[in-house]
Amino acid sequence: MRRIGMIVSAAAVVPALVAGPTVAAASPASADAYPTLNFLLKDGTGGYYSGTVTFYNRSVGVIGSFNASGCERAYATSLVDLKALDERSTSLHCDVITSGSFSLSADVPGGANRVYLAIKSEYGRVYDFTNCWRDTMICN
Repeated sequence: MRRIGMIVSAAAVVPALVAGPTVAAASPASADAYPTLNFLLKDGTGGYYSGTVTFYNRSVGVIGSFNASGCERAYATSLVDLKALDERSTSLHCDVITSGSFSLSADVPGGANRVYLAIKSEYGRVYDFTNCWRDTMICN
């Protein structure tokens, strides 16, 4: 009887050894994994640049709407600390609503930690700007 009990116990252990330890499957990355911030810039005459900034691992997505009052440009720059990684701007727009969307490179380990956004006149005068910070999740 004792021998049968040992065989039954050993048979119960074998499937556990063959299966190995239980490991939870890793969940795929979701959109929630990437910090996203809202921004709004105003030029003081009714124009604006508004949208979202999304920080990815080695790039930054800026999706925005640009309402040029007079002749203006929207600017976006990805940065890590004080080093500019990539800069983009719209073409000059006059009294029109258009897209102010950009894909900015941030090809450094950890990606960009800041994005600078601005509305400037056709002559380069800054009407409004903000810095959106990845670590604090604030645009100021």
